[in-house]
Amino acid sequence: MRFKFIILLLTLLANTVLAQHYVRVIVKDSHTKEALIGATVLEKGSTNGATTDTTGLANVQTDKTGTISLKIKYVGYEPAQVKIDIPQIQPATVVFLDPSTEDLDEVTVTSVRTNSRIESIPTRVEVLGTEDINEENGITPGNLLGIVGDVAGIQMQQVSASSGNTFARIQGLNGRYTQLLKDGMPLYGGLSGSFSLMDTPPLDLKQIEIIKGSCSTLYGGDAIAGIINLVSKDPSLNQDVSATVNETSLGETNLNTFVSKRYKTFGYTLFAGQTWRKATDINNDGLSDASKIASTVIHPRLQFYFSPKTTLTIDYSGTFDNRLGGDMRYFSTPNDSLYHVQMLSNRNSVSARFVDNISDNSNLTVKLSGSNLDQTINTKWYNFNASQSLLFSEISYFHQLKNMNWVVGINVNGDNFNNLSPQIPIDSYAYQTIGAFVQNTYNPIEALTIESGLRADYQSKYGWFPLPRLSVMYKFSDEITTRINGGLGYKAPTPIDYLDPEVDLNHLTSVNGLKPEHSQGINADINYQKQVGDANVTINQSFFVSSISSPIDSLPNQASIVLYNANKPVNTWGAQTYSRIKIDELEIYLSYVYTNVNKTYQPNQLPICTPKHDLSNTNIYELNKHWVFGLENSLVAGQVDQNYHNVPAYYILAAMVQYKTGHFSIVLNGENLLNVRQSNYEKLFDGTIDNPQFHQFWAPIEGRIINLSVTWKL
Repeated sequence: MRFKFIILLLTLLANTVLAQHYVRVIVKDSHTKEALIGATVLEKGSTNGATTDTTGLANVQTDKTGTISLKIKYVGYEPAQVKIDIPQIQPATVVFLDPSTEDLDEVTVTSVRTNSRIESIPTRVEVLGTEDINEENGITPGNLLGIVGDVAGIQMQQVSASSGNTFARIQGLNGRYTQLLKDGMPLYGGLSGSFSLMDTPPLDLKQIEIIKGSCSTLYGGDAIAGIINLVSKDPSLNQDVSATVNETSLGETNLNTFVSKRYKTFGYTLFAGQTWRKATDINNDGLSDASKIASTVIHPRLQFYFSPKTTLTIDYSGTFDNRLGGDMRYFSTPNDSLYHVQMLSNRNSVSARFVDNISDNSNLTVKLSGSNLDQTINTKWYNFNASQSLLFSEISYFHQLKNMNWVVGINVNGDNFNNLSPQIPIDSYAYQTIGAFVQNTYNPIEALTIESGLRADYQSKYGWFPLPRLSVMYKFSDEITTRINGGLGYKAPTPIDYLDPEVDLNHLTSVNGLKPEHSQGINADINYQKQVGDANVTINQSFFVSSISSPIDSLPNQASIVLYNANKPVNTWGAQTYSRIKIDELEIYLSYVYTNVNKTYQPNQLPICTPKHDLSNTNIYELNKHWVFGLENSLVAGQVDQNYHNVPAYYILAAMVQYKTGHFSIVLNGENLLNVRQSNYEKLFDGTIDNPQFHQFWAPIEGRIINLSVTWKL
């Protein structure tokens, strides 16, 4: 009996051993024919796989027979699939991978000053990278409103039908509390902040970095809600030449070009873009819903490489914008008695950035920038002419030790506003702010990162502002990470930030005696990421709380506008759920944002045009190397209008198809395909066409937009 049992056991073991097969795959570069080390070889539909060794060889063990499919992936290369018969006859199957057509540089975040990889930062930073930027260039080549507005927790609120002026609201807070940076320098603010996202084409950018929550410790005032940092492209070793032509159903035309090249000691980039759009009355009420636009952007950028460790970057940016909206009769027969709003803006900016990597673990950075905006607003009732100059200088030193790093620095800001219209009661001003900051990032153990910072700002009119900040990140495992960060913020009052210059200036009566606004904010999130079979799954749950004390508001009186500091705070809190699933060539994004804003000094008045609920979904499917399909939809609910009445929820649907071949990419895109418009629910203004009082906009007013773009890339 014992002998029979032993024979049976040996037979089972033999069958098990015989059922195991090894599949040998060698992975190489299709151009150089060199072995690729660390490539992933996975049996399709399972987690079974192996990575390639120094010879490019991977041994995949399988218990299957017949034919199996293997998927091969390597960073910077296009994935490949191969089918192999079991048992394998040849010694090894050689698979050649093609280099990716996209730039897949390591995602490094510049806005936190440590130039760290995104997964190493204790503050949650959302980065829209090169691939996102390239995709947006085919959808809305003229501006960044679409790509920034697609980020969960950011609402793009249009505040004017006449000019199209739109602000980015982060976590329910007014757009004036969002600080905009260009390459880490605050070139926008006050009067000059109005059209920054509307005038920046995506073709000129490498990535967009977004930090939600108080960031005043990093960059001083104006960052109560968060920052949006626009990062320019650097010169590339290979000649980079791109051009995009776009036409929309609203009569908008975009022509953009970009050229880049890096040599041994010198490199350059050059962007030039032009946008034209005709005025359109979409709802046939006699007033334009899409303004007439003529806009030019030019941005040359030079980099000098004094040594492998020392770089100087100098750039100039010029934006020249002419927007006109109002009575449709005005466009054919200009007459000052007809309602119209024309905004003429000329912005010139120069900046320089010097980086000296003193050693492998320390560097010195010097930044200088200056910008000047001349703006003229011509309306039926008044003309307003003003200029604003912003100056910025900073020197910072970064030093990395074994388990911590330090950043220390000092910067000086200048804000000079000159009102050239005596009939408008806004005083000219010249503010200077000097700030010193220190930031420490400490890793007591591998799983824990603690980042603390302190800034002290002295503002020439309002005095001292101490700004502490603390961020903590803990990695429970390779799949689960949690972060929490909080800090204080402030905003020095500049009256132009709190006014709509298109309609408010002729009603303004008082802006005297305003005090700075102060804020406290906390953000926390937990992130889960795991490879499950063929699917890469990411789930993020975040929470936010903030409070602004002494908030500036206007008294509710239509005859006159008086700005004042409220004696109770504005409180916001909410949560955001975000998930991403990537299965082969299919990507699925799903997010839900709940936002609660409470003006405690107006207990019976909910915040206007701030949705409590925002549910959105994006699906992208890459059929092959030629065809890409996209579908995007969102549900927005829980808003009130200017009379504090509940407004209907609405559903937005968009779709895109892209065809790529050779040097060309063609995109057909449809936004708001169901043609949702606020004018479908109510009229957009009270009064008459000669004296309109516009409602607040809580839904799109331009309706369905179809565009076709062609991009050529050398």
